[in-house]
Amino acid sequence: MLRLNHQTPQRSHPRGPIHATVRYFAWNEPHEALATEIGGGGIFLETPAPAAEGALLTLRVPLPVGRTFTVLGRVVRTVRGSWTKLRKTGMGIQFLDLSASDRAAVLGYLDARVASVR
Repeated sequence: MLRLNHQTPQRSHPRGPIHATVRYFAWNEPHEALATEIGGGGIFLETPAPAAEGALLTLRVPLPVGRTFTVLGRVVRTVRGSWTKLRKTGMGIQFLDLSASDRAAVLGYLDARVASVR
């Protein structure tokens, strides 16, 4: 008997909320979007006009801790918002060349958020 696994695959990095304006470039055309979630492996940007899945973007991401980094990313998921606004329109972006120090900064930001909630 065939069984389907409906579980979400495990993420390799933790993720958490963020509220920051990210500047990104698609084919050298500048755009801005609101980052609502970030992790060591990627970011979700809320935007009314997400790029196509598979598109490569250069992102300039400001962390609330005062550090900003530039990273190449690939759109791996697009979301079309629902009329009830339970889901926001946007795109999930996988970081492709995040440096070890920038990943450590992202994970440090997430650790600080968790510590402040306790």
